Amino acid sequence: MHHHRGAPSLAIALRRHRRSLIALLCLLGCAPLLARTPARIDQRTYPVDLANATDLRRSLSAASPIREGGRVYHGYTRWFVRWRSVWRVDNGLCRMQRVSTEVDIEFTLPKATRLPHDHASQQRYTDYLKALRTHEQGHADVAMQAAQQIKRALMAVPPQPDCDQLSATANARGHAIIEQARANERAYDDRTGHGRTQGAFLD
Repeated sequence: MHHHRGAPSLAIALRRHRRSLIALLCLLGCAPLLARTPARIDQRTYPVDLANATDLRRSLSAASPIREGGRVYHGYTRWFVRWRSVWRVDNGLCRMQRVSTEVDIEFTLPKATRLPHDHASQQRYTDYLKALRTHEQGHADVAMQAAQQIKRALMAVPPQPDCDQLSATANARGHAIIEQARANERAYDDRTGHGRTQGAFLD
């Protein structure tokens, strides 16, 4: 769904629309523990001219740059979760001291350069876009939940005989949470019919 004197770690999780892809990179670093997970949001759009559209779904599909598994999608969400942990050696044991997480979220959605001429089609597009945003936000929520879970899980790692072992244990927990987040997203898409139950359809 992304360097200290002691030995913190940072991992990145990449989520791509419909099917999660992961890129994990472990680094060392130091960051303060934050009360809330910071999130950087990037809103991207692709243009679609609907002025003369007789079939909204077909027009959106033709304009969409999102292709995956031989299918075309109208919305795309990609996220990265990064974590950093700081530890110290105390009484011969390496103990977790601080954990911070950050989330980058990128949305890609259609943007009509011209709306349909008739009011009914305009309203249909507006309602569809709103539902599509709602569905994609659900994917972003999974990332935010994962970041919070990682922070709690890493802080709960028990002291270890050495810091390499503490780092390995912490990263294993973080990676497991990311894998679970991927499963949660698949379940979310299955449960909502990829947004259909939320109104994101143009049949």
